[in-house]
Amino acid sequence: MAELSADGAGGYRLGFGGDTLNTALYMTRLLGPGVVGYVTRLGDDPYSARMIADWAAEGIDCALVETVQDRECGFYAIDTDDAGERSFTYWRGAAPARELFTEGDWRARISAVEAAEMNYYSGITLAVLPDEGRARLIEAAGAAKARGGAVAVDPNFRPRLWPAEEAGAWMGRAYGAATIALTSDEEEAALSPGQACPEMVLKAGDRGAEINGQAIVGEPVAVPVDTTGAGDAFDAAYQAARLRGLPPVDAARWGCRLGARVVAHRGAIIPRAAMEDLIAEFADAHE
Repeated sequence: MAELSADGAGGYRLGFGGDTLNTALYMTRLLGPGVVGYVTRLGDDPYSARMIADWAAEGIDCALVETVQDRECGFYAIDTDDAGERSFTYWRGAAPARELFTEGDWRARISAVEAAEMNYYSGITLAVLPDEGRARLIEAAGAAKARGGAVAVDPNFRPRLWPAEEAGAWMGRAYGAATIALTSDEEEAALSPGQACPEMVLKAGDRGAEINGQAIVGEPVAVPVDTTGAGDAFDAAYQAARLRGLPPVDAARWGCRLGARVVAHRGAIIPRAAMEDLIAEFADAHE
């Protein structure tokens, strides 16, 4: 979606974000261009066109981003309090992504999910899809898992999108088709999915994370500016590290490092220059 975030001077700046997109972009920065593909549907409005251009410039594979004629992308605005905690206002009721697995060339998107080495989606993905689309995505993720692929899911529960009982039921199905859950104690308690993944990653913000019961110490942040996108960044670094063969504990440490870097800046996507040192270190560590 198009993103309006406070610029620190009483105004707003235009950017582009969304939980799975944030993760895809940060993964691309760590892994290099052409490794990560993003699957969505956008409109033919100027903001959608700019989004695709920006994603391509970052190195995201946009071959499965469909442009829908006479439709518009979603918008959201971020406001933060003095502690950097954020609140959102959305305008996305008619976003074409809602028909991701029911309209257009949805079969090609399903085939891409089934064939991928690693898949990632979130509870927000499921929340905005109709039941038919949800079922198709989870079934395709299960097929990818059965063939030996990794499937990561983040509940990213938003009560404004759907009730906890419905979200928990669908998340239980998603966990059954996944290999990695990127979640939190609070979300597990709220949703009670009744299912677990081989890798249960419990994120705890500045307190770090827990991997199948093992605690990972978080990265200190002197002054949190904006927590938007921190969990998405954790997910990105975790999956990038796992894709490169690192064990879960080391992957979680990378997640904590990138998440801490993101909360020190405004907006979901921080400037690439603000994480060049991490990109270089990640490359050196995995040559």
